[in-house]
Amino acid sequence: MKLPVTCFSLTITIFTTFGVMLPKIEALPTPTPTNQTATNWFLQGIQKLNQRNYPDAISDFTQAIQINPQYAEAYYQRGLIYAKYAQGEPLNPDGTVPGCKKIDAYRIVCSVEVRARTEENKRLAIADFNQAIQINPQYAEAYRQRGLIQEENAQKLADFQVAKELYWQKSLVALEQQKLAEFDKFLENVKQLDAEIKSLTKLVLLPEDPELRNPIGSSTFSPDSIEELENQARAALRKKDIQIALQKYRVLARKLYEQKNYQRYEQIQLIIVRLENLRRQLGK
Repeated sequence: MKLPVTCFSLTITIFTTFGVMLPKIEALPTPTPTNQTATNWFLQGIQKLNQRNYPDAISDFTQAIQINPQYAEAYYQRGLIYAKYAQGEPLNPDGTVPGCKKIDAYRIVCSVEVRARTEENKRLAIADFNQAIQINPQYAEAYRQRGLIQEENAQKLADFQVAKELYWQKSLVALEQQKLAEFDKFLENVKQLDAEIKSLTKLVLLPEDPELRNPIGSSTFSPDSIEELENQARAALRKKDIQIALQKYRVLARKLYEQKNYQRYEQIQLIIVRLENLRRQLGK
């Protein structure tokens, strides 16, 4: 027999999360069974996800996967919902998690199954992220989200490192394609992951690695000048001022070389080369 447990406070482990941008979907007509496709189900799932109707969104993503078992994005979006459940996000109208009920301002009654359900949702989330990655090994965000809910710090670190490298490569491709907004977004992802990696390396006993000691976005060396120069360069690119961005990146590269931070120097040089090509293409 399952007995409710009355407690004055409910503590559920909350994991650090990165912001996830969900596509905005306008209201869609409900398709009939004869014309329902994997894409239809997926878009309905996104619509319900935006409405915070998580159970129905899971159902729609599952339908999309049943029609198209290679639908990596559907696995990923369903995994995000399971991760939200596992992270204890308030999902009930009264601000409690599933399986709990608010009695008054001081008391919450929860089923003894809450912890078991949290672990099961974590397992389901990781399984979906695994599937998304198997289908698309370049799925950077799936690595990052999987890392957020991994149990072991070493596993978190491994996923964050892969995600960081994928985002770095994506940033270079975006720059070559003159997609400056995407370039800036990917660099921001790299910066966030660097912060997570730096924090985790203090907890994981691993041999010291120069890449981890001085990652992209790190302020280990002269934070007032190095980090500010990079911020100024990115701000110039957001304004599409390639000339100013080049100037800032060149100064940054010189400082990194002087400080013998050769790995990061080489990375900035890759950006400089692509910016120079972009300037020639645009005739600036």
